[in-house]
Amino acid sequence: MASTGRSGRVVASAIGEIGLLGEPEKDANALLMDLDKGLRSVKVGEQCESIIRFPRLFEKYPFPILINSAFLKLGDVFRFGTNFLRLCILKVTQQSEKHLEKVINVDEFIRRIFSVIHSNDPIARAITLRTLGSMACIIPERKNVHHSIMSGLDSHDSVELEAAIVAAKRFAAQSKTFATTVCQKVSEIIKGIENPMEMKLKVIPIFQYMYHDAQTATLVRDLCIQSLPSYPACNFVLTTLHTLSELSAKSLISIPHQVKLLLNYLEHDPRRAVKVQVLQDLKMLAKEGAHLWNKEDIEALCQFTTSTSYDGLKMGALHVLTTLSKTVANSKFDSSPGSPALTVCQHCNTSNTLLASKAAELLTDMAVYNVKSQKPNRGSLCDDAASALDALAILSGSESTEHSKESLQICLKSVVKLCSVCPALSRNFISTITGVLHITSGKKALYLAESLAAIGSRQKDVLDSSMADVVTLLKELGEPEDMDGEMLGVLLITTLFQAFTKSNVPEEVCDLIGNFVDDTSYWIAYRIIRQALRYGHHQVATQLCRDTMTKVSTEHFFFWVGALESFSSAENYLSDLEYSGHMSPIDTINQATVNYYKGISSLTAATTPTYPLTFQIEYTRMRVETLTAYVQLINACTCFRTNPPPAIATTFAMSTGQEQHKCGRGAQQLQRSVEQFSNLVTQYSTLYEQSFDADPASLDNVQLLQQSCQLIVYIIETVLNKKSVSDIVDQEVAGHLTASLEGQGLTDAFRNLLGQLRQICLSTDSSVISYKHIDFLMKACIKLASVPLCMPRYFFQTLQSTTIKLAISPQPRNPNDPISIQADTHLTLKVEGVIQHGDRPGLFRKIHKVKIEVSSSLQSRSQTAQDVKPIENPPNEMSYTSEPHNDYFSSEFLLSFPVLGLHMIYIEASIIDENGLLWKTGPRTTLMIKSWDDNLQKQQLQAAQLARQQQSRLAHV
Repeated sequence: MASTGRSGRVVASAIGEIGLLGEPEKDANALLMDLDKGLRSVKVGEQCESIIRFPRLFEKYPFPILINSAFLKLGDVFRFGTNFLRLCILKVTQQSEKHLEKVINVDEFIRRIFSVIHSNDPIARAITLRTLGSMACIIPERKNVHHSIMSGLDSHDSVELEAAIVAAKRFAAQSKTFATTVCQKVSEIIKGIENPMEMKLKVIPIFQYMYHDAQTATLVRDLCIQSLPSYPACNFVLTTLHTLSELSAKSLISIPHQVKLLLNYLEHDPRRAVKVQVLQDLKMLAKEGAHLWNKEDIEALCQFTTSTSYDGLKMGALHVLTTLSKTVANSKFDSSPGSPALTVCQHCNTSNTLLASKAAELLTDMAVYNVKSQKPNRGSLCDDAASALDALAILSGSESTEHSKESLQICLKSVVKLCSVCPALSRNFISTITGVLHITSGKKALYLAESLAAIGSRQKDVLDSSMADVVTLLKELGEPEDMDGEMLGVLLITTLFQAFTKSNVPEEVCDLIGNFVDDTSYWIAYRIIRQALRYGHHQVATQLCRDTMTKVSTEHFFFWVGALESFSSAENYLSDLEYSGHMSPIDTINQATVNYYKGISSLTAATTPTYPLTFQIEYTRMRVETLTAYVQLINACTCFRTNPPPAIATTFAMSTGQEQHKCGRGAQQLQRSVEQFSNLVTQYSTLYEQSFDADPASLDNVQLLQQSCQLIVYIIETVLNKKSVSDIVDQEVAGHLTASLEGQGLTDAFRNLLGQLRQICLSTDSSVISYKHIDFLMKACIKLASVPLCMPRYFFQTLQSTTIKLAISPQPRNPNDPISIQADTHLTLKVEGVIQHGDRPGLFRKIHKVKIEVSSSLQSRSQTAQDVKPIENPPNEMSYTSEPHNDYFSSEFLLSFPVLGLHMIYIEASIIDENGLLWKTGPRTTLMIKSWDDNLQKQQLQAAQLARQQQSRLAHV
């Protein structure tokens, strides 16, 4: 069985991965010493091998001291080595560009590299120029380097000239001074008649980096526009237009003028290559500055789309239009009948399905915008888009052309988007998709099944009418012959799970799923288990887990699947909680709790250093605590029934001034339940803050569980006469989340319970707790506990992985020894950190800042400091927020320890995302400090010497 789908691998650079695979783990200093031995070898091969291993070293230990030392060693090799070794160092520098800013001795490093620029070998000078160009981010204003690059632009050696051009591009992007200086030089090269065209084409792209100030950007733009009529050759026009587009995208101020220039060439230049390049540049400008496009420009592009007779150019223009339609520029599209934009959308009827799909995508974007903006013609536009997509789905699904797969994929994405804003169209699209599924296979069938599941995951009850078709398709699938067939079966079964979200899966459907699993691989069986748990079908998951548990490949996977089987078995007990007659609710919940504890033990055994399963263990542990709190509340309600308040309860309440004493001992137990559920609310909030990498649906799941605990607190406080009926109405309106399909069971329960609570409060005396209130509390516990737990996606799969690695200095020589510091001095604590990402960094949220919190506490006092008062030990509580640069950050703290003894320093890192939300992701580390006094030790030594002298005199006497 394959892994459970949890990602989080750190991607290393390709060239640096070669040398360290299979080696035992070593610390940074040992690895650096090994590489240094290779650099000092007399064999070129060993030197080269050591050089190419440096990028991997930087990725594994990306801290300034090591990187500074390593680059200084590479600088020595660059100065005295061969051109081949210099070329290897150039590759290392290019791959490790984000670590260059951590070099501390920049002057010394550059001096060793720059010494080669005076060589008589043009190849050595060329490699040096490229190396200096790759380091432009740390030496942008070095005048001697600027001069060397300018001299290289005058070189007659083609290799050195090309290297100087590359270096000029890099420095122009970093230095305003160099950009202004080289601008004049490049202008002379372009204007010079004696310079060959090949050289001009190579230097023109330097102009795209002249965006540091508006004056230089305007000067460059005027020069390029003036040169276009003088050099009408295709290569020159293509290079110049693209350079101007890049310059406009970075400077932003000239985007409207550049769009008009490109549209002019698109309309009047007859060369196809120019039109293709223009459309590519327009798409880039649409991404970078869509808000700067004018309505006239969009209409001109629409007119070109309808007038050109080439499908390739039409497709390119539609790509630009659809890029604009997904941004704020959608408001500038004219959606009135007969407008240029709607004329373009009429291409939905063309025989070219790929072209029709892009036109339908444009029409869908316009319809979605009109619905969200509440425009008058939104209904007709949605109907037109629905008709076009419906016909296109049938046509693309039945065709066998090479572009039919791509067109079907584009069409189905538009279908899902349109259904999200127009739910009334969903049933018609589902009917169309299931109909097309009967006549397709392979990738097309997968696309159709994915869109069916996507529509079903957004809305409830839309799949009811098509369940017979889905079951028929699953039967026709039979024994899958390839991976596409297996994946199609998984998607169809997922659709069945979505359709039966509020009810149990029928027995015949369970048998059909079991037959399908028997004919597929165990990895597909696990994926079906995962989907069953995500949609709350624990009865199906339990049986599949039992069948799959002994088929896994490792012990960790055995415990993982065993934990899932225990969790699903526990939820099966809870599903019968409302209707169970042979067991009491307390016994049922206790049995489920026993299964959960068994699953947590298996989950703990399934952990590995790579996959610690922290979220999974905490999530299930809190589920157990929630069930335990339900049991305590049911016991409190039972106690309230069997032990009513005494006759003196009212008098006692009046004398103490606390109303809850009128209810006797039962009110105190209810109050303890309030504290217990309030604690759970806090714990769920903490779990939410620790789940930085979770997808939004998983965070909603945690928030719904938190709100279920908050709802119980609200109900108990209302029963204890702490809330009014008007508050209940407000809570009912504002107390719900917009839940996905998996969370609709809980939200429906919330709405039902709040409605019942309001009726009970209106129909009973608000000053007395009656049996109706107690019955309602018990029903609320049973209702919430019996809602099937839909495990979130983050429980099984991590799509985004973010890890913070901290380096603390100073460090003790031995790990278990404390750091000694004099009591009258301060400790400078430096915290450095590196952010490590998985395969898809920033998928859901990005790191904007990192907050480091430092605190200290006194662990034990020295025996000689008993007379020091505790008030003289000021606590160290500090925090510092830094913005990472190239995934690196650092902060320093000045701490004092005036009280002699052992102190513990706690260091914790937190993440602040781009929206300003704080995520307590950790890590959390500690450091032991021993505070001592040198003068006190001298006094103690002198006192000991005096005591020994007195003892010797007494002994002599």
